[in-house]
Amino acid sequence: CDMSCPGDLRYSCGGYLALSLYQTGLAKHVSPPVLTNATGHSNVNVSIAYILTLNGRATRQMFRLFRALYHTHHCFYIHVDKRSSHMHRAALRLAEGYSNVFVTRQRHATIWGGSTLLTVLLQAMEELINKPHCHWDFVVNLSESDYPIKSNQALEEFLWRNKGRNFLKSHGQDTNRFLKKQGLDRTFLQCEEHMWRLGERKLPSGVRIDGGSDWVCLSNAFVRYVISSNDQLISGLRKVYEYTLLPAESFFHTVLRNSAFCPSFTDNNLHLTNWKRKLGCRCQYKNIVDWCGCSPNDFTPKDWNKLYATRSRNLFFGRKFEAVVSLAVINKLDAWLYHPYRDDT
Repeated sequence: CDMSCPGDLRYSCGGYLALSLYQTGLAKHVSPPVLTNATGHSNVNVSIAYILTLNGRATRQMFRLFRALYHTHHCFYIHVDKRSSHMHRAALRLAEGYSNVFVTRQRHATIWGGSTLLTVLLQAMEELINKPHCHWDFVVNLSESDYPIKSNQALEEFLWRNKGRNFLKSHGQDTNRFLKKQGLDRTFLQCEEHMWRLGERKLPSGVRIDGGSDWVCLSNAFVRYVISSNDQLISGLRKVYEYTLLPAESFFHTVLRNSAFCPSFTDNNLHLTNWKRKLGCRCQYKNIVDWCGCSPNDFTPKDWNKLYATRSRNLFFGRKFEAVVSLAVINKLDAWLYHPYRDDT
């Protein structure tokens, strides 16, 4: 309203309560319903490329995760943080016995919030596309702290019924709050294994920014588009996210929501994450960003009801599991899902 207020000509109508309304034409995205499993289907034909981003020294847990996931028709791409030599040696030993397991020698320091995690994922996807003997329908990224909470058969059936979908967890509808919370309105640079805040910035106009969790399940077609396309959307967003805090939590979401693949978006990253408390995450406003402390809790036997309740939900992985915190809950999961192990694994 541009009419002057009769009581005070300094204001337009409405005074300090006036609002500006804009019609953007942006409709709320509603994903088509996913197709759920019909147990025991015999014609399932789906292959998964797992990207395992590992660090630390929990090699036994890494072997255990691999054993739970392994099948001959899946591929495994392993990246070990360049500071984790013990884990890297263990991963190389693991890969020696399998033709479908690859350990990259292009290693990066995947610091919290750093741009290198996105670099690792894009590098892994490019290598997986070019592996001549690795044919896959979906790519799933996991860490050594993830663990399956449903069987391989259940996951394969679900993905087979939903081929072409892209599974990512979005922050919701309050985009402005997400931008501020993530520090997307600031420029960051990773240098000397730190994330440095350089200053404020303007994000590209006309682009729907989205984001959420950096644990994703992406279709082969979408990954090929991200890696191989000459689309200016891809090249422009790559440059933006090169100087972004937590880029892996937003890059794929934003590309997906602004591309022809948008209808394939499904607001579910197939993970159950054990969040128990809200922590103040304001490190994006510091000059040096190392870690905000915003990490999920480890599952313990006390959380079993939460895990058991996922039976009827489309959730296939849990986060976080650490044997040094609770080996008992991992043993219980194995007994529930994988005992006895399938003969064809």
